[in-house]
Amino acid sequence: MRLTAGRNFFNLFDIAEMKNRSLVAIFLISSATLCLEISLTRYFSVSQHYHFAFWVVSIAFMGYGASGSFLAIFKPFKSVDRDTFLSCSSFLYSLTILLSFLLCNFIPFDFIRISWDKNQIFFVFLYYFLLCVPFFFAGLTISFAISRVPKLVNRIYFSDLFGAGAGTLAALFAFLPKGDRGVIILCSFLALFSSFLFSWRQRFTFRLLVLGIMAAEIALFLSSPSWLSFRISPYKALPVALKYPQAKHLLTRWNSISRVDILESPAIRYAPGLSLLYEKEFPPQLGLSTDGGELSAITRIEDWEEPPLEFLSYLPSSLAYSLTESPRTLIIEPKGGLDVLSSVYFNSSKTKVIESNPLNVKLLSQELARFSGRLYHKKNIQVVTAYSRAALKQEKETYDLIVFSLTDVFGSTGTGLYGFSEDYLYTTDSFAHILDRLSPDGLVSISLYLLPPPRQEGRILATWIEALERSGMAPAFHIMAIRSWGTISYLIKKSPFSGLEIEKLKDFADKRLFDLVYYPGIKIDEANIHNVLEEPVYYNLILQLLSPEERSKLYKNYLFQIKPVTDNRPFFYNFFKLNKLKATYRAMGKKWLPFLQGEFLVPLILVQSIIIAFILILLPVFVFRRIKNKVRGFSSKVFFYFSLIGMAFMFLEITFIQKFILFLGHPLYSVSIIIFSLLFSSGLGSLFSKRILGQNLKGNLRRSLVLCAGLIVLYLFLLPFFYEVLIGISLTLKIIMTFLVIFPLGFLMGFPFPTGVRLLDQEDKRLIPWAWATNAFSSVVNSIFALIFAFWGGYKLVLILAAAGYLLALSFLDFASHRNKSDA
Repeated sequence: MRLTAGRNFFNLFDIAEMKNRSLVAIFLISSATLCLEISLTRYFSVSQHYHFAFWVVSIAFMGYGASGSFLAIFKPFKSVDRDTFLSCSSFLYSLTILLSFLLCNFIPFDFIRISWDKNQIFFVFLYYFLLCVPFFFAGLTISFAISRVPKLVNRIYFSDLFGAGAGTLAALFAFLPKGDRGVIILCSFLALFSSFLFSWRQRFTFRLLVLGIMAAEIALFLSSPSWLSFRISPYKALPVALKYPQAKHLLTRWNSISRVDILESPAIRYAPGLSLLYEKEFPPQLGLSTDGGELSAITRIEDWEEPPLEFLSYLPSSLAYSLTESPRTLIIEPKGGLDVLSSVYFNSSKTKVIESNPLNVKLLSQELARFSGRLYHKKNIQVVTAYSRAALKQEKETYDLIVFSLTDVFGSTGTGLYGFSEDYLYTTDSFAHILDRLSPDGLVSISLYLLPPPRQEGRILATWIEALERSGMAPAFHIMAIRSWGTISYLIKKSPFSGLEIEKLKDFADKRLFDLVYYPGIKIDEANIHNVLEEPVYYNLILQLLSPEERSKLYKNYLFQIKPVTDNRPFFYNFFKLNKLKATYRAMGKKWLPFLQGEFLVPLILVQSIIIAFILILLPVFVFRRIKNKVRGFSSKVFFYFSLIGMAFMFLEITFIQKFILFLGHPLYSVSIIIFSLLFSSGLGSLFSKRILGQNLKGNLRRSLVLCAGLIVLYLFLLPFFYEVLIGISLTLKIIMTFLVIFPLGFLMGFPFPTGVRLLDQEDKRLIPWAWATNAFSSVVNSIFALIFAFWGGYKLVLILAAAGYLLALSFLDFASHRNKSDA
């Protein structure tokens, strides 16, 4: 009796100790994990051509799922001392963060090279494996803690989710001190500190080793050696421009959303569509590169009395100024500021600039202010730093001219993986709102690089046509277009174009050898004269889009998908059609790489993820675990229950991130605030789930699942009104309101997983690691499925499927036979 009492006392002491020091360590592990995930999206944005966020999420959950299967299979680890295991696994997590990054940074993988280098396919799998390893050890640490102390799953799960939420906020600031050279070290240090906390009762030599490595990482962080820099693809604009003779890199700046580089290079001669008649001296320019890719230019202004800006009147984009006098001008995303220069040169009475990247504004206002003639310090120029679509929704004034800036020196020759990226600026909802911001005779000017066969050129016009029709206008009388040797420029007017404006258009184009593409009443013999194409394809395309009968046929039969996009399906750059693959393959010069710029990359990664996830997560359990026939059916229900709640959580998280971009004003704010709000509220739900659900654990869990589904459906209808009513409040209040709106649903979403684990603890605790694994497997697959469903049916469909996931989970709760059994 005394021996038993003594053991019980030490068990209580052990649990009490777990509540403080070890829970803080788990908090740090999760913080490091989420910070690492977001940092890897920035790594891919810089090193490749897209952030691949869905792939990073898939990789992270792959590692987590594999760790659960590992624990489910290898029983000897269950007898290992808890603190010894946790200190070692977190120590290995810290080391593999740094090691896997260095190896990936060294591997000559480049997405562009896949079309001609078969070795790149192998490198994709190698990347997947290397990046999975640190997440494996992170998952191993947390899943081991849950499986060893299932009675405390609500507290452990709270620390896990709260730490993950804090990690998303930490990612906002991780790049500020040392840029890319410090962020990986920071993630590794957080994991190493957690190892130190876990090792409090371990041998002094181990703790001394951990402290020594922590000191080394601090030294690395302060010194920031160059080998910690993100490798940039040699096919991106920055390395290409620096290969030119006499090219010189001047500076690099980082913030939480981008890397910006300034360079001198003969490649920097930025004047999109400049008339071939212009032969005078061109002013000096500096290149401005974002994430090593998109390259625009900053033009030098030494004297505003005689600025060397005559070339601006030879640009197609200057057409708008020939039709207006001293307009009130709004310029969207000018990057290096060329369109802002045009507004000054053509005497705009007032200019407002919307620039999403604060670094661009800071450089032009401070470090390069003298070079740019202190452009952003002029009295009649107002600069707003915000996500463009969000800023437009908050705009109250009207303008005579709204300019969509065309950027990127290399234009259509630059390669970017944009097909599965969302762009809320180019939707019918956005264009309809922009029409409302025009004065009665206001104009919209938008230029695009020619990209034959026409894709974006047709889709953007189709979107404008639908926006005009939605506003009750006849598009044929509100559109004009001209074409240079490399660009096409559209003018959209709120009122019909007059005969005088049409004559000005003809005169402007003739004097600069630009081709007329469309104006009300144009004849075919007026098009395709100066920069001759085999067929007047752009003229024909516009006429078909303006005819309602021909338009529907065009959408069906055209080689590319050019239907207008909406806020529900904002994939503007997704042009490829499944039923036109062969024809498109021939049209693209029999190259299959362009297909990977569209939605076809997503199923490819999905198949790869399912195969690897099955091998690492499910197959080990099926092969090595000998379970009786009775338990096999039982474990299948466990699999479906934990898979469905993982699917529902992932679908809702991804949809909310997208839906709150416009409200919060920037994708990064949406990612950070939504993930923090969901994880923090879910963590609190987990923490209090045991107390709230009480004795009738299974019955109350059923009710909470129904409530989750019901709230999701309610949010589907209420969120649009929420955005409209509160769009004008300050960012601080928006963040608070977002948290308050998400909290009730997030709190309920914290119930299903820990409660499921407690039910398993009553039935067969051997399956707890496998439950963790299947939940992670579901997250791996459904992080990609969410994007596929969004392509197919929009984000509203994804939200509906999230609600369905919680309802379907009710059908698999039979794995718990103790309806009213307390887990106390």
